[in-house]
Amino acid sequence: MKRLSNKSGLLLAAVPAFFSGSTLANDASDIGLVAIEPNMQGLVEDLLKSQEIDLEILLSDSVPEQMIMQRSRVGITSKKWTDKEMARFDMRYGYRPTELMFTADVIAILANENNPATSISVAELIDVFGCSIDPKHPKWTPSSDTRDGESLDTHMLPFAIDDNLQGHTTFSSWVECGADGEYANTQFLADLPDLVDKIEDEDAAIGYTVYSDQISDVKWLSVVDNLGVNYDLNKETILSGRYPLATVYYMYLNIPAHRKGFTEQEKFFVGLTLSEEHQGVLNQYGFISLPPSIAEIGRAHV
Repeated sequence: MKRLSNKSGLLLAAVPAFFSGSTLANDASDIGLVAIEPNMQGLVEDLLKSQEIDLEILLSDSVPEQMIMQRSRVGITSKKWTDKEMARFDMRYGYRPTELMFTADVIAILANENNPATSISVAELIDVFGCSIDPKHPKWTPSSDTRDGESLDTHMLPFAIDDNLQGHTTFSSWVECGADGEYANTQFLADLPDLVDKIEDEDAAIGYTVYSDQISDVKWLSVVDNLGVNYDLNKETILSGRYPLATVYYMYLNIPAHRKGFTEQEKFFVGLTLSEEHQGVLNQYGFISLPPSIAEIGRAHV
């Protein structure tokens, strides 16, 4: 069995090191309600719990609206604000919200090392993992970048980890069964080591899991989007929004234009989400750390 690395990943910090959980924890509530999308609830609650902070969270499918209407001063959303939302905020406050890249959630696709395939399309993923009254049994096909058109010429064997998609709404909508009579061919396993073992044992195996900075020594497949463009699994394609199985999240803060930098309370909250010490909580939910290049951009906002 391959080992899962415990090495720490790249720095999460898009802010200086003094953004730590030790900074004025008792005053964190001064920032008021924190507006987040419902699928972020588990992650944010665990981040706050790790510092024993009791902060009220406002769940909303429209985070910009909550901040525009003065219900929240901090918001986390999977969508960049539109020009119209920015203009409405500017009209109310006289300045625009501060935007920081927060993180990204990522689904990775695993395959056996003996499998000549190097990529898989979104359509194929939906076929092999999707729910239906009559699920499909797709075969492995040659990847466009595989020499001599090699393929296993056998049906894919789908595997996944049970209850592994908390917070990953897009991929969940593709693979989770809803209607009566629907089922999937996916075999569910207890944890990541079990999944890796199964992938290693079966040449035709394919699996999905939330991506973690701490996973190494496994074969990831690149993913072909609906336009036929092939994207490798790396932080550049993920954070640019091009990798088809990832969603980028942004943090927005209501910071008056005349004020320079963050208050101690704002530093504390931003530190909860972007400091290296919380990387384990992020990885638990399948969210990634930010590379140093993004960290430097973040420091410019501070």
